[in-house]
Amino acid sequence: MKDLIIKETEKTPSVALNTNGVFKIEGRSIPEDAATFFKPILEWTKDFTSDEIRVDIKLEYFNTSSSKFILEMLRILENNGENKNILVNWFYEEGDLDVLESGQYFESIIGIPFKYIEYEEL
Repeated sequence: MKDLIIKETEKTPSVALNTNGVFKIEGRSIPEDAATFFKPILEWTKDFTSDEIRVDIKLEYFNTSSSKFILEMLRILENNGENKNILVNWFYEEGDLDVLESGQYFESIIGIPFKYIEYEEL
């Protein structure tokens, strides 16, 4: 299995899914076709197992369809019994309650712990 790296565009985030168990999604996620964009991410995640997984999500903005696929990725990780010690670092810009509350909502419906990390506006 190889790392999955997707470069950031104006409408899609950078994605780095590493075989060392560190996943990073960063930027804006407003793809015109979210299903096509997220398909390789979900497929990779289905094939991945690890004793330790850290998911860093730092999205300044994401649309509803992206939200659905991010939640699906987290569910795949959670539902694979071979995955252990999963942690989501949910980054949100100072004062951005929408992004913070989205993370809190995700955490409330899946069994993965979240750590909320506020950062200063760029």
